[in-house]
Amino acid sequence: MHLDVLVFGSIAIAAKADRVRVRLGDAPTLADVARAMAEQHPPLAFALQSPRFAVNQAFASLSTPIASTDEVALITMVGGG
Repeated sequence: MHLDVLVFGSIAIAAKADRVRVRLGDAPTLADVARAMAEQHPPLAFALQSPRFAVNQAFASLSTPIASTDEVALITMVGGG
């Protein structure tokens, strides 16, 4: 299956887009999404050391199963003052 993952901030800048598409096997989890992103989009590997994802606008663990109809977003740390 293919899945579009929403990305923001420095990840969107590195991806030169607001989403990236990944190829996944059967019955993927968010851990599979993170692995696929690192393999298929190497410039984004820096953001996948300790990834945090949201599925359908709610934070989710890496063991969360993913369906092709889910909205998945990679949530990055933000800083500022």
